[in-house]
Order: sequence, then C-alpha cells, then structure tokens
Amino acid sequence: MREKSYQIEGRRYDLDWLRVLAFMILILYHVGMFYVADWGWHIKSPHSSERLQYFMLLVNPWRMPLLFLISGAALWFASKKVTAWSLLKLRVVRLLPPLVLGMLVIVPPQMYFQILQAENVELSYAAFYRLYLDMGTDQFPAQHTPVGLITWNHLWFIPYLITYTLAFAVLKPVLDRVASAVNRVRVPLVLLYAIPVLVLVQYVLFLRPHFPQTSALVGDWYAHALYFTLFLAGYVMAGQLRIVQTLVDSRRICLVVSLISYLLFLLVHDGVLFNQAGSRTDWVARALIQTFNGWAWLLTVMAWAAAWLNRPSRALSYMNTAILPWYVLHQTVTIILAWYLAPLGLQTGLEAFLVLAGTVAGCAVSYELIRRNTVMRFLFGLKLKEPLRANAPERSPLLS
Repeated sequence: MREKSYQIEGRRYDLDWLRVLAFMILILYHVGMFYVADWGWHIKSPHSSERLQYFMLLVNPWRMPLLFLISGAALWFASKKVTAWSLLKLRVVRLLPPLVLGMLVIVPPQMYFQILQAENVELSYAAFYRLYLDMGTDQFPAQHTPVGLITWNHLWFIPYLITYTLAFAVLKPVLDRVASAVNRVRVPLVLLYAIPVLVLVQYVLFLRPHFPQTSALVGDWYAHALYFTLFLAGYVMAGQLRIVQTLVDSRRICLVVSLISYLLFLLVHDGVLFNQAGSRTDWVARALIQTFNGWAWLLTVMAWAAAWLNRPSRALSYMNTAILPWYVLHQTVTIILAWYLAPLGLQTGLEAFLVLAGTVAGCAVSYELIRRNTVMRFLFGLKLKEPLRANAPERSPLLS
C-alpha cells in the first residue's frame, strides 16, 4: 500500500527537528571526545575507551554534513519570502556577535585547559588571557592557531555558514535554474545514491590527501568542497516534492542500506577490508565506502525525519530558539566540568554521566538567563524580543 503523500507546504518542521537533534548529537559527541581512545581533543580523560569509537564512527561521517545540508535547504524556503541578500544580512547580524563573544569570552577557557594539560605548566588564567589576546605571542607554539593562541574552536561552523551564504547570494539565479531543471525529472532512488557519491568521492580522493580539514576557513579546501556542495545540494533538493516522497517511501530500504554501509565502513576502518597499505584500487575502494556510508546516513535520517517529524510542538519551539546559545556554550561547559571532575577519581560511568548531565544543565540554566536579558539575547544571536505565541518558533539564524 502506498503511503500518504508528503506535502511541502509552510514551515518544514522536520528540518527544525533534524537540526535540533544534530546539535544534541554534537553535545554527546564532544563529551565522547573526552573519553574516546586514540583521538586527539583539547583535553583527554585518563579513562579512555576504544569501544566508544564505534559510536563516534557511526555519527561522525554525517553529523556536520547534515547541518550544512539543512542550512542550505532552509534557504530555499526562506528565500521565497525575502531576498538572498536579506538572508545574508540576517545571518551576519545574528551570527557575528556570538562568534566574537565566543572567541573573546567563551572559547578561551578551552585553550587554557588545553595548554595546562598538553604543556604541563602552572599558569594563571589572567596570565594566559594576556597571551591569548596577543596574536604575536611566541609562547606555547605547539598550541598555536594561524593567529597565535586565539581560536574559534567548535564555533568554526558559524564563519563557514556566513561564507557559504554570501556565495549563495551570488549564485542564487543559477541555483534556481538548476532546481527547476531537477524538478522536471523523476530521480530514482539509485541515482539519489549514485550521483552525490560519485561527486563527493572526488573530494576524498583528490583534495583530502593534500588539504585535510583544519576548520581555519582559509585554505581549508577539502572541507569547503564537501560542505559547500552539501549546502548547495540542500537548497536544490529542498523543494523537490518527488525526491522527498521517494525518500519517505523508501525509508526502510535506506535504513538497511545505511546499516550495511556502516558495517563495511567499520571493516575498512579496522583494516579488514582494503588495507591502507594496499594497492591504488584498495585506496579508491576505501574512499568509495567511506563516502557512500556518509551519504547513505544523510538520506536515511532525512527520510525518517520527513516521515515522522514534520509536525510542530511546544518542545520544538523552545529548542529551536535555544539551540544557538546551547551550541555556543556547550563545549566550554563540557571541558570545565571534565577538567575538575577528572581528579576526583570517580567511576568512569558516573564521571561521564556527570559531565553530560552538567553540560545539559549548564546550557539550560544559561539559556534561561540569556533569554531574559536584551543585551545577552543580542550577544547570543537571538531576536531582541521573543515570539508572542509559544507555537510560533523563532527562526534561528543557523537555519534560515
């Protein structure tokens, strides 16, 4: 029996839900980075887990690509109401203050604790902060970014999003013609897999070996090729009713394909299939499996979200507004909690629970304080006044 047709009308609540869920996964992921074995992070726990890698590997190939895909898709809907240049202005006005605030106030503690652990030094925060603001400092060179110690760390998504929105404003007439052409043809499921994978794998083969992701914006060519392509693909795909309907109808197939691709991905990661020391054919096969796995999960989460999550709720309204302040704050809260809990010698599971619960509680309490103060609302990218209706969510600049 054919399932109910999917309608693209009004606000896409499934995109809102996906964005919220993606940022919730990001919080879990960053807590996991403190404990996962063999993966570098700002600080690391003495209690490391190799098994945790399997969860991290499950979400890592698609968590950030999903955010860029959603951000591009949201522009398709928003651009029907305002111009592309107005959308760019909105993102700059709303996202630049939290980026600056983050780099000057929120992110510095992350670098501070990173230096304390990596350099094994005693250093007051005041002394560190003077070094942090000095872009010409020669202290702690192993911890340097391209501009000394100052960094945006986890906030790298914001300048990338602003940059891509600027490019979108220039390219919008071309993108509209591409979207119109795609809308005139029926794209079967097999091509929804094949075409993007064949494009994206080229970046893995020819850009990633020479330009591994740095999140520094300048010169980050592999990341730009990947994320900007997905950003544009989100815009082109957003209004394609037949594509969305194909995904909804095929969502169980998509899930099975994703689970199989994940198992293959793990076999590649563990060196069971196509060993890194193998031939050029092995190298290409590894790249294909890695790329296919990431794209397959993107299709799967979009398919199930479109089928089950395209509905409003009070919880979504609240979280949709809260997610930007949570995103800005969460990693610093996680690192501070992890740093001060680690010396207590707690059982690992209890410690991890306290880090996660403390991060959630810290972000929740902070958001409640932020939303009640006009200056703080501006600094964290919120509208200066809240919507009057609880079921009328504020459109986040991370999405629209």
